[in-house]
Amino acid sequence: MAGRVRKQESQAAVEEAPTSRLDVDDGVLIGSVSKALRLFSLFSAEHPAWSLQDMRRTLGLSKTMTYRLARTLEYEGFIVLSQDTGLYHVGPSVVPCVSLIYSRAELTRIARPYLAELVEKTEESAVLALEIYDAIVVVDQVPTPHFFKPPHPPLWLVVDNLANACAKVMAAFKSQTERERLLARPYEKLTDATITDPEALRAELKKVRRDGVAFDLEEQNRGLCSVAAPVLAHDGSPLASIAIIAPSERFAPKVRPRYAQLTKEAGDSLSRYLGFTG
Repeated sequence: MAGRVRKQESQAAVEEAPTSRLDVDDGVLIGSVSKALRLFSLFSAEHPAWSLQDMRRTLGLSKTMTYRLARTLEYEGFIVLSQDTGLYHVGPSVVPCVSLIYSRAELTRIARPYLAELVEKTEESAVLALEIYDAIVVVDQVPTPHFFKPPHPPLWLVVDNLANACAKVMAAFKSQTERERLLARPYEKLTDATITDPEALRAELKKVRRDGVAFDLEEQNRGLCSVAAPVLAHDGSPLASIAIIAPSERFAPKVRPRYAQLTKEAGDSLSRYLGFTG
């Protein structure tokens, strides 16, 4: 009698205990996929790198199973093995999934240190611009430490021309079809330096794509110059642009190559962080 009671109590305890989703015996679930996802979920900001041995111990899997799962995830690009350390890290295939999570606000947060570094190296203002509904919008800026600050574009300024360096660089890295669509528009001559001729603009965008940077030498506003570089998504499409803005007297020809190189390096570095490997 006592044995039967204990058995009933044991069964009741099992029924009341919460069942882990990883322990569900469901004929629809694929065990190897579940194990692979469990292995991939080990990677986090607190623990970004794992050895095969640590993964095996944490998951309680056999050495052979852990190796096969890791090799499969590595083959698909979800994790990569560092030849220097022998540790696995998250790979580029996760970027499209991550990009669904990143909002414009998140991209702005991520880009802020790159802007700050540009300002530190050049002592000029740096901005981040995004394309929103076919227009370029300045979404963040770090001002110059100089007492005289140029009248750089205010936050959320909408730019719908190709005189602006950020607009040029975003247009240059679009597909040819998209570039031609933009070139078909009429553009207002904002200053004496503004390029409005379609053929001249086409040549300008080709040069921007080749060099990886775009200049605005008083084309949008008199007395104001800038140089911009693209921030590219994993597929090479332009996500944003990062730029240095300075008054024309501090943007002499001798400093332009250095500013261009620093801006390009910032754009390349941020692009790599976001998953671009091209």
